Amino acid sequence: MQLSMKKLRVILSFALLIEARSITPKIIKFSGLLLKPVPAFLKSVHAWIPATAGVLTTHAVSGATTEVKSPQGNSISVKAGENLTYQFYTSRYTAGSYSISNLPNGLSYDGSNTITGKISEPGTYNIQIIGHRYSNQNGSPTPTFPLEIIVTKDDSENEFDSEKTIDSYFSASTDLDNNWYQAWMGIFYIPTNGNWIYHSHLGWLYAHPTELDTFWFYDEGLGWLYTSKTLNRYFYRNNPSGWLYQLDSSSNNRFWDYSQESELK
Repeated sequence: MQLSMKKLRVILSFALLIEARSITPKIIKFSGLLLKPVPAFLKSVHAWIPATAGVLTTHAVSGATTEVKSPQGNSISVKAGENLTYQFYTSRYTAGSYSISNLPNGLSYDGSNTITGKISEPGTYNIQIIGHRYSNQNGSPTPTFPLEIIVTKDDSENEFDSEKTIDSYFSASTDLDNNWYQAWMGIFYIPTNGNWIYHSHLGWLYAHPTELDTFWFYDEGLGWLYTSKTLNRYFYRNNPSGWLYQLDSSSNNRFWDYSQESELK
């Protein structure tokens, strides 16, 4: 009986060993599966995701990923009369055409991606650029690209030259002798030196020309006054700000003040 039990234990141990040896390859095979690279199916899904996203944006120029840009930025400053060349492009997808709005006089668009020309008048000009997916401004548009061009005066031409006499800043004047002149602003006396002039009706004024036929005059009673040949007889008062009109009919008063609706001495 004892021998039989011993044999039974041997037989069972041998059977378990055989079963264990048959299970081991299965475990190894399963663990190997876990350690394998991403299956081909998952790879195809991974590749399909960006491809699908691309389908959604390939034919659209608009959106955060596609916009008009320029290496020159969207705000530039030039002097009046200076040659200007401004180039732009679209990131991510190339636009088939562009629409340009509010292009000032003197500038032209080449139909591709460049704006060139000269602006003669100082000021701030705001231009809008929009890219389109297809030619002739068809297809989805990009967000509007705002281009600001700040045009300043040409200091080399307009800067006050202390060696020039005040009368030379009038485009046309008549010499009445003894330093008296007549021009668009009336009759005035110009001393040999300095910037003070004596106007026949307005009295003593300190003249600061900014360009031809354009002046800031300082009046001891009214402060700084701006006028030009174009504004002739109208003066802009700096402080308090407002418009004045030069009077000749009154012997006592010199200006009509529009803001106060009264005459000023």
